[in-house]
Amino acid sequence: MQSDPPRIGQRLGPYIVEEPVGEGAMARVYQARHTGTGREVAVKVLHARVANDEVAVERFRREYETASSLSHDRIVEVVDFGQTVDGSYFMTMEYLEGQELGLVLEKEGALGPARVVRIVCQLALGLHHAHADGVIHRDLKPGNIFVSAGEGGDEVSILDFGSVKLQLVSGRKLTALGTTLGSPCYMSPEQAMGKLDVDQRTDVFALAAILHELATGQVAFGGDEAAEILMKIVAEEPPPVSASNHAYSWAFDDVVKKGLHKDKTKRFGSAVELAEAMLRSLGLDADVEKWARSSESAIVDALESSTDTTEVASPPPMVYPTSVPAPLPRRSSGLVSVLTAVLMFLAVVATVWAILS
Repeated sequence: MQSDPPRIGQRLGPYIVEEPVGEGAMARVYQARHTGTGREVAVKVLHARVANDEVAVERFRREYETASSLSHDRIVEVVDFGQTVDGSYFMTMEYLEGQELGLVLEKEGALGPARVVRIVCQLALGLHHAHADGVIHRDLKPGNIFVSAGEGGDEVSILDFGSVKLQLVSGRKLTALGTTLGSPCYMSPEQAMGKLDVDQRTDVFALAAILHELATGQVAFGGDEAAEILMKIVAEEPPPVSASNHAYSWAFDDVVKKGLHKDKTKRFGSAVELAEAMLRSLGLDADVEKWARSSESAIVDALESSTDTTEVASPPPMVYPTSVPAPLPRRSSGLVSVLTAVLMFLAVVATVWAILS
């Protein structure tokens, strides 16, 4: 297997590589400095084996082109793109101190409402900006969200637009060439079933899945194998957040449930709509921009004030087995259910086959 050459001290365009800071399946990330301005940047360099894959290179180039066209506080700033002397490719981005949201969840588990409010409002604004430009992320997950420490609390940036779908300008269809788009645990049902009508509500589904994980510390749809996860996404519902974390209400459960609806036409129409509903469920006003900027301590105070003045809604009444009459037998219901399950299973199998092939 071709190994990556050492990069420390190497010049990549106008940048001098200083030290490695992270590594993934496709690339290694280094800290570097612009030789003229002295600006500190992060340089993402494709692994040698990946640089020989035409589809991977096209996806990398698309990530640069898309992210560099999106100027927003909640989307990582992408600066430059180029080729190394040994034939690989690099992309430079603003240098951020912090860690991926996935690592935060791994270390800390479920987060309190104030942190969730700040993080989700910031993510919603970044996604809304991308969607307004006709860009659908399609691979939103905790591993593609970077968290830095700010004066008022968490500051998040959305990373990795390599899986984007451009709504306004159609690009090369990478999925047909075998590139996996979307991470199984956060894929929408339409992605899991290999449907082509993917729009911003796919990102809304992923944001709702992340919201569930932020509040519980557990993925909404887990499993040991991709097929198991995809089947759960298509056919099952995650347990309500309030069942494991009493800091969240039944109203919050309803927000997550709507965001994760199997039918995209019944989800929130935008990421901001989801964030607004989340805020209302916690007793806050639905000003997403205000709460994205508010300090965590200010949000804590607002939540406590809301709890003091808001009457807590009672949970729905228990339904006992004896209170529900047995349904009348229907001759065709069994056959319809079986056919529906078979069709869903075949769609998921086809998606898994595409991922593994």
